[in-house]
Amino acid sequence: MAGLLFGCGESDSDGNIIAPPKQDSSNSEVSSSSAEPAPAVKPIDYSKAVAMNKKLNKGINFGNTFDATCETCWGAGPLEREQVTYVAKMGFKTARLPVRWDEATSKEPPYTIDPNYIARIKEVLGYFKENKMHVMMNMHHHDSFIYDLVYPDESCNNKSYSQRKNSSCNHQKAEENKDNVEKNLTRVDSIWAQISREFRNYDNDFLLFELFNEPVYGVSSDIYNEMIKRTYPIIRATNPGRTLVYNTYPWGGAGGINYLELPEDGNIIIDVHYYEPQRFTHQGHNSACKTDEPVIWEGARSEKDKILNDFQSMRNNANARFPSTNPEGIPITIGEFGVSTCANLASKAKWIQFVVETAEKYNMSWQYWAFTSVGGFELYMKENGEWEAPAVAALGIDTTGLGTIEITPKSTENTSDSNK
Repeated sequence: MAGLLFGCGESDSDGNIIAPPKQDSSNSEVSSSSAEPAPAVKPIDYSKAVAMNKKLNKGINFGNTFDATCETCWGAGPLEREQVTYVAKMGFKTARLPVRWDEATSKEPPYTIDPNYIARIKEVLGYFKENKMHVMMNMHHHDSFIYDLVYPDESCNNKSYSQRKNSSCNHQKAEENKDNVEKNLTRVDSIWAQISREFRNYDNDFLLFELFNEPVYGVSSDIYNEMIKRTYPIIRATNPGRTLVYNTYPWGGAGGINYLELPEDGNIIIDVHYYEPQRFTHQGHNSACKTDEPVIWEGARSEKDKILNDFQSMRNNANARFPSTNPEGIPITIGEFGVSTCANLASKAKWIQFVVETAEKYNMSWQYWAFTSVGGFELYMKENGEWEAPAVAALGIDTTGLGTIEITPKSTENTSDSNK
């Protein structure tokens, strides 16, 4: 098995991505289980999910909008029809829509989602539907589990949630509060029951449900697998034909494929996030760009071989863990990948192009992180209306007349978040 591959990490209160710590496959953080669970043995026909994955094709994340503490709190929002029309005309086929349902849901039973929030999500889904794009909508930054972490440093336990996230409190050394795990899981059950009811009439070819983004702090592999087990029948009761997407523990990394426990269902896609090597992809992130000493990815044979080996390991591990009767195996999407804007642009374009080529070699769809204002990984600079054209071209998107389709989003004051 290849070393663990980590996703973008959590965000601070301004939406900047906090790069996850470097770890290797020997780290006990990988799973709280005493032993790796036995792989599934019954072969499944994943042809239906494979067909859906092919339709997803080229995608982009609309991050820091509904996954933020409010739609305009982190700079990317509001998400406007003009933006969706633009990216659709560019050739993107899919939008991954991260949603912080946690923020819009009551903390006590019956855990009701704010109906105004649901109405706004439906309005935005209409933008994508009009433009014939697919949408992979998820549960993102569900921080209730993190809020209940118990820290060895007692001073951290006395801090508010936002203070914990923006202090030296070390989530890695904290443990889940076992007294509150059931409450948190029940709340997730309720949220997904409501999502499933509210969005059940959306075309299965248009909308996919992704259970949970980058489970890690407060969500062990055991807790995550329990979440999968509990929510699956809830969703299927009202959405029998919907494609379901499952990210991996921890951080959405490829190594987590070996710890997934999935239902016996042929309409499932695995979501893996890829940002390797992080020294290159996350350089300068949350700090000043070091333009005089950038980390370069040259596309040398050894660098390419590392990526090829990582993707081959994804495919091999998925095949072994979830055997299939169809030749393609269980489908995989790269739900997030990207490079910091601090990186040398030529080097960035080389990396993006090779990752895209490799993903497509293994029949994996992909969604780039991200469209705009995501703390250093954006393709579109909203402030001046400019694109990183070489990076866009590296995605296989036609950049001819890139600036001719004008995005004119509404002028909305950036709302401050009282929970910061």
